[in-house]
Amino acid sequence: MGRGDLGRGSGKKDHLPAEATSLVGRRSETAGVKQLLTRARLVTLTGPGGVGKTRLALHVARTLRAAFRDGACMVPLAELSQPDLLASTVLTRLDPSWNSAGDVDDLVARIGTSQALLVLDNCEHLTEAVALLVTRLLSGCQHLRVLATSREALRIDGEALYRVPPLALPAAGSPIAPGAAASYDGVALFLERAGALNAEVAAGRVSEAMVVELCRRLDGLPLAIELAAAGSRWQSVESMLAQPVPDPPAPRSAARRHTSVRTSLDYSHDLCSPAARVLWARFSVFRGGATLDAVRAVCAGPGLAADDVAAALFELVEKSVVVLDGSRYTVLETIRQYGARRLAETGREQGAADGGVDAVRLAHLDYFADLTEQVHRGWFGPRQRDLCAQVLADQANVRAALDFSLRDEETARVGLGMAADLFPFWIGTGSPGEGRRWLSQLLAVDDRLTPERAQALWTHGFLSTVDDNIAAARELLAECESVAAGLGDAARGAHALWATGVADLFEGRVDAAIERLEAGIAEERGFTDSAPYLADALINLGLAYCYRGDLGFAREVLTEASELCAAHDEELLLSWALVVRALEALLSGRPDEAARLARDGLRRKRELANLQGVVWAVELLAWAAVEAGDARQGVLLLEAAQARAEDFGPAYHGFPGVREWHEQYSVRARAQLGAEHRAVAARGRELSLTDLVTTALGGADDSDGRGTPRTTASPAAPGAFGPPGNISAPEIPGTPGALAADSVLHDLPLTSRERQIAELVATGKTNREIAADLVIAQRTVDSHVQRILTKLDFTSRSQIIALVAGSARSTR
Repeated sequence: MGRGDLGRGSGKKDHLPAEATSLVGRRSETAGVKQLLTRARLVTLTGPGGVGKTRLALHVARTLRAAFRDGACMVPLAELSQPDLLASTVLTRLDPSWNSAGDVDDLVARIGTSQALLVLDNCEHLTEAVALLVTRLLSGCQHLRVLATSREALRIDGEALYRVPPLALPAAGSPIAPGAAASYDGVALFLERAGALNAEVAAGRVSEAMVVELCRRLDGLPLAIELAAAGSRWQSVESMLAQPVPDPPAPRSAARRHTSVRTSLDYSHDLCSPAARVLWARFSVFRGGATLDAVRAVCAGPGLAADDVAAALFELVEKSVVVLDGSRYTVLETIRQYGARRLAETGREQGAADGGVDAVRLAHLDYFADLTEQVHRGWFGPRQRDLCAQVLADQANVRAALDFSLRDEETARVGLGMAADLFPFWIGTGSPGEGRRWLSQLLAVDDRLTPERAQALWTHGFLSTVDDNIAAARELLAECESVAAGLGDAARGAHALWATGVADLFEGRVDAAIERLEAGIAEERGFTDSAPYLADALINLGLAYCYRGDLGFAREVLTEASELCAAHDEELLLSWALVVRALEALLSGRPDEAARLARDGLRRKRELANLQGVVWAVELLAWAAVEAGDARQGVLLLEAAQARAEDFGPAYHGFPGVREWHEQYSVRARAQLGAEHRAVAARGRELSLTDLVTTALGGADDSDGRGTPRTTASPAAPGAFGPPGNISAPEIPGTPGALAADSVLHDLPLTSRERQIAELVATGKTNREIAADLVIAQRTVDSHVQRILTKLDFTSRSQIIALVAGSARSTR
């Protein structure tokens, strides 16, 4: 055999191990790796243990071997522990007849001018030695290409990285047609492997939904799914889901590092430095990932100095334990749970004071309590959108912190402060119910008379009003007044007084509402830092005056509210003040002014991503159009507003006054338009939110010359930080409020397709419309939307909409 020839004799000889089982899925991954190999001479497949790097590399090598004149060779390195034997190990694999020690020079000479693909498998424990070897090979063997697998990159010039993802699974909560689950690679792998061992699975007598859930819990990791499938010989899928079970025995042919998921993670853990091991354990307290600042603040402590956190975190990224996605660091749930077990073991060994689980979770609680305090202090001002976006990005962490705060009275006091500070967030994201649930639990744990309890009672009472539980609201606000009086806290007593007036307004008790609102506002004026409460109360009082027909008073207090908001660069309450001012102008017989104010409010509400606010502004513009004699525009906007109102429930549900006004103007417009009504109404109902806003604004946005921003919207609960809804008085509409978010999509753990669909969701399009735009199946869009919700730990598409709205602004 001549030097410089990988083959023997006249034929090509491959050194690729046989595949005992078929590779399931991985079509796009195979294509991606092959594409990289056409551009780079070194491609490294990275990813956590058990994600399938070796199988993918072997499959790629098999599909490409015909493209290499001298074949392909795979060299397994998992069992090699001596770096100085690396070159001779590769030489022996290339040529089993090689009988001397051999070094890198011999290997370069052996490969020579061969056109070949060399696969180096499991390099993570020998990265430095492999990096040096590959550098020499690529410089000395001009026709050689190298495909490596490693839990961390080799970090040499010319290296192209491909992160191997877990197998695809249906998104949580997405509807799955019978038989469709098997089209996802993760489910298909389980069914194929389990079907070979279990006749029930092979015959299809297994719950697809349970298989999907099992694969989700296993993070789509092929190793974990294969082991679970092996366990199906003696355990049903239902019992696997019922409680955690030990890893089933692996096939005898499996590598030692792959005999269980725990063993695989132990192997990764052993490769980490002591500092990285500490950080892995402490990082497990985060949910949904974290920023570097959060990791540094929460995880620094005994055994890991603050100055060493970044280096340890970067090491975990390099070793495929942690994933950097934009500015956030995330981990698979399987890896997080492993870290949590390690943290619990540390706590048992060292105690909370020495970096155990309690100490780290307390640090986590303190960090996110600080975030919510920033929301409380800064939302009534120019940081409004940014602060809400921060909470949206860390909502899973906030929930974890609140859950931990239920532990005892002291932590519950912190939790009460957090839940109360998040009042604008609960309202702005349309989730007052969640806020109420946390507050109910926390108030039950800590019943001491503290300022935190007083504020929590006020928040809980206002949220109860928004949720249309007026009886509970009155009880909570009465207790708030009592606790505030006992503490000598006159400010919170004033908050409770006018908030009770809002409850009156929700019940249609207009005179009582005005009395309490006026009294509460008079008290608010005597306090510093009362601007948010004063502005909110003034807008509600203005609405109440409109109800009673005191339009001069309404105009006065609404103007004051507008000026107060503008002075603080606040946006949300200002947008509501404009909408209610439009109502006052319409009631006062100034339809042109009403239209101008409603347009201004609509522009701002579009920017604030508030679907209900957009609907109310459009509704007022429709009424103004009818008053001005433009029946065509009136019908178009009336029908479109009603259709969009139905996006968040039955149209005008809980707002009988709006329904009556809407019907009255609809009758007038229908009579004016005559025979054209049917066609114009149909067109209005078909308008997307984007087209609706453009039509309502007259086809162009002339507000500030910055161009037409993307129209985005999100539903929000009625009545908070804006005029209340659910008014029983039939002639006056109530108006809900929402605090929107600002975020940058690329900082979130979404794929490019998911970001594209999130942006389309934000335009107000339905899943069917998105599918038509992208020329894909609606089921595919359904799955993407559910996957976005799952990744962001959201519960409704309104939260996606609010988040994307901020991203659209930041990219202008």
